[in-house]
Amino acid sequence: MAGLYEFWKDREADEWIVSFTILTTSAEDALGHVHDRMPLFLPPDAFGAWLDPSPRPTDELLDLLIPAAPGRLDAFAVSTAVNNVRNNGPELIEPLPAE
Repeated sequence: MAGLYEFWKDREADEWIVSFTILTTSAEDALGHVHDRMPLFLPPDAFGAWLDPSPRPTDELLDLLIPAAPGRLDAFAVSTAVNNVRNNGPELIEPLPAE
């Protein structure tokens, strides 16, 4: 997934802060019924361009920000236990039986 991060110093608290964001894009058709946005996935051949810190033309960078190709992700129902931040574990992403 494409994201951005920054380390910055909070001068009042005199401590370093790490902040980050996950970039989103419009959802591909098969997932659009769940939500209209989804994380931006970069294909492996774009990793170098994304991570390169040197200045690049804006249009070249914008070309990296495209929705995922259809069929790369699956949507399925999971337990409502995912709605509580105290819950954590691989069982949270186990698909529920089809109705």
